[in-house]
Order: sequence, then C-alpha cells, then structure tokens
Amino acid sequence: ERSRRPSISQPMESKAAASRSPKEQKQLMDPFEADKCFGSSLPWFTPRTISLIHDYAEMEKTPMFYSKTLAAFAQKYPDIELRTLKRFLVARQLDITKASAMLDRNIEFKTTEMKEFDEAQMVSILGEGRKAVLSKMGKALDGTQIIGFRGCLIQKGQDPQEFGRAMAFFVQRIIDDLGPYVEPRLTILSATNKIEGAVNLPARSLMTIFRSVNSVMGDNFPETCQKIVIFPFPFIGRALWKVAKLFVDKKTASKVAFLGGSTKAGAPPHEDMWRVVDEDQVDAGWLAPLGRGPTPRGQG
Repeated sequence: ERSRRPSISQPMESKAAASRSPKEQKQLMDPFEADKCFGSSLPWFTPRTISLIHDYAEMEKTPMFYSKTLAAFAQKYPDIELRTLKRFLVARQLDITKASAMLDRNIEFKTTEMKEFDEAQMVSILGEGRKAVLSKMGKALDGTQIIGFRGCLIQKGQDPQEFGRAMAFFVQRIIDDLGPYVEPRLTILSATNKIEGAVNLPARSLMTIFRSVNSVMGDNFPETCQKIVIFPFPFIGRALWKVAKLFVDKKTASKVAFLGGSTKAGAPPHEDMWRVVDEDQVDAGWLAPLGRGPTPRGQG
C-alpha cells in the first residue's frame, strides 16, 4: 500500500462553513451520491484505499468525491472509513475545523479510555441476560437496530464515566456485528418504570449517569441514534418537553419521543410504541419481574 496521502483536493477554509447551502449537506449524505462520483460508492473503505482503487482503474478524469468538503476531510483523515467521516462532518454542519476537533477527541477516547476496556468489564457494569441494562433486540419499523435501555437495573453507586465506557463498548460491538456494509442506525427504547426485583433507583439519582451516556453517545457515535423513545412519561413532563424543545436544536428534538402509559411495575408500553417498532421485535418479558421467566408482551 502506498505511503502517500490520497490524491484528492486540498481542505477548504472552515470559515466558509456558515455560508454553505443545504444542497451540499444533502449531497454529502444522499444515498444516491454513488451515481455521481466514484468515492462515495465505496463508503465502507478508507480514502486511502479508495484512492488506490481509483488510481489502479486509471480514472483520473473521474472525480473521487462530489463534495469538496468531504474530499478535504478525507484528505485529512485518509485511514478512517468514509462513512465515519461523513457522520462526523454532518454532526458539525460540514465545518471541517469543528468536525476535526470532534473526531480527534473520538480517536483519543478509543486509544486511551477504551484501550484496556473489555467485555468482562462491560458485563460487570451493565449486567447480562435478564438483568442487563442494555439489550440488543430486533429491528424498528424504519429498519434501524433496536436497543432496550432499562435504567431501573443500574447499580447503586455506579461510576458515571465507567458506565459511559461500558455503553460505548456495547454500542461499538453492535456496530461491528452489523458489518461494514450496513450503515449503523439505532433506535433506543428507554423504559422508566420499575421492574419487580430490580434495583429501581430514583431517576434523580441517575442524572449523572444519563449525562455521561449523552456525552459518550453524542461525542463518539454522531448521527448513529435515529430515535429515542422514553416511556412511560407523565403528562406534565410531556407538556414541559413541548416548551423545552424550543430551546433544543431541531435535529436533536426530532429524535426524542415521550410516551404516556402506566407507570406500574411491569406494565406494557403505551400503544403508540408500536408505531415505532413491531411487538415481535421487542424481547418478550423485557419489562416483566426479574424473578420470572419471559412473559408475552402485554401481559404481566
């Protein structure tokens, strides 16, 4: 493999980011961009590999990338998958300087905080089987991977940073399992009610955990979480959210959905849940008492 960087365009000035039209951002993530340029048809490869293929095929007259911003970012990070570069760019509104800072922090996170972290540590924090905080389930109606999140199983005295690392390990493993040819997109179902036999710590004592999760996911897995469904959520809380989301960027606000429903331990989700996922894609007995085996959804 050649040691030189890919023969693609030089980085653009980041000060131009604010003046870019929405058209370029659409082109950047457009799944049909493969019809417009060579590089974007190979998102699972690194820019360096794409460049080698491009050179080998003697396609000098065919541009590698349609987006000049993407080409510039690829020039800076030739050994990171193109699909990953796209997600970080979009997360920072195509501003190369901001996207670079974000990606650099992600690289540091993986090479320092996650370097010695292993599955045994993840299990000790998240639990396993019926007592696991996080569960990989089926597919949502939009085709995204479902992850179940049960905060009631978080251990008392849990270190927030360690929990964040455990969740990062869990999510990365799911992405790896999906394989290189599937764009990682997740739907998170977050249950707030109690489960008989669980730790059931009050939500207020878990705020530092939730902040850590938000930070880890936002900083290291941008454009990965498609939808977050939180349930059951009281009416007054949903009313307050309608006001609060006016102060949250529209992109983030559009990903969060709060559902009503019974707050009783083991109660089934609100019927609106099935507008997001099919019942047969959610683990049976997910919200059932821990002392019992799986029970059909809608029962127990």
